[in-house]
Amino acid sequence: MQRTLAAALLSTLLAACLTPAAVLAADLTPKQQNGITYVNGGVGEEEQAAMKAQRADYNLLLTFATKQSGAYRSDVQLDIMDAKGASLVTAANAGPMFFAKLPPGTYRVSAAAEGKTFKRTVKVGNAPKEIVLHWENDNPDDPGPQE
Repeated sequence: MQRTLAAALLSTLLAACLTPAAVLAADLTPKQQNGITYVNGGVGEEEQAAMKAQRADYNLLLTFATKQSGAYRSDVQLDIMDAKGASLVTAANAGPMFFAKLPPGTYRVSAAAEGKTFKRTVKVGNAPKEIVLHWENDNPDDPGPQE
């Protein structure tokens, strides 16, 4: 009886330990909306490493942080629109890293959290375009780099 109980307990503990890793791996599976491939994640060191390993596959690299010191946030409402304002990708609870593969062109990015919304016009080409938004230090009215 004790062996059966110990085996059941060990099984339960192993399942509990493995489940978060399985969930994290599933979260980093690329998704698609309106023909746009994207990946969202980066919570914890393992997820950050997995996201960074995928960087080369995407040309828009967004990172969301609370402070410039590097405190990341993953509660961002993200909208990516084409130059005419048509919604291409909408994601709730985006971050702290969000990578998208977009056709070269001009896009409007809207990222909202804590009642503050950043709006950026971004020109994306084949090379990666990286944007970091800091909720405490950036001005939401600043359109960001215009390239």
